Amino acid sequence: RSAGQVKRGESESERRHINLQAAKAEVAREEAARMAKLKERIESVLDGNPHLSPVRDQIRLELTAEGLRIQVVDDQNRPMFDTGSARLKDYTREILREVANVLNGVDNRIALSGHTDATPYSGGERGYSNWELSADRANASRRELLAAGLADDKVLRVVGLAASMPLGADDPLHPSNRRISIVVLNKQAEEAFRSGAAPVDTAPGAASAGGGRR
Repeated sequence: RSAGQVKRGESESERRHINLQAAKAEVAREEAARMAKLKERIESVLDGNPHLSPVRDQIRLELTAEGLRIQVVDDQNRPMFDTGSARLKDYTREILREVANVLNGVDNRIALSGHTDATPYSGGERGYSNWELSADRANASRRELLAAGLADDKVLRVVGLAASMPLGADDPLHPSNRRISIVVLNKQAEEAFRSGAAPVDTAPGAASAGGGRR
């Protein structure tokens, strides 16, 4: 009887574990579906704004393990910011306002990061550098999102990453490496972020040293 009770207890424990895993998997599937719908909504809003047509190919949306990544990247002839500064171009402001309007309708938190290319910032070794520039640009983007009505408590992190996470590792000077990244975090990523268990916004491409001026 004793052996039988132990065996039954182990079986019940295993069933509870399996049920818990199944519940977590279902939650993950449901959230992935919500992120996919959010991606479609943002794309629809951006596509429906005629003012953004010239810069639409500079707005990249991607579903990731962390949630939804929205990146606004530079073009050689159409930068997001004034050269060497954190002053947003008018079309960058409009992009961020449109994104903020959609994000207000979801409960998810966001993480913001600024990125540069690998062109050294003049005098950056001892003074204001690409790290400060990318952080200032990320914060300028945050302020624009808030000005558009985004709740302040939706923002969990704002960070400048300089050129440490290039989109194109084969060309660290490519304009697309200069970008703002907004990650709409799923619940699992948010919990991992809060606990410090995992990084957020691990963009594709190998890390490279240096910074970027533009």
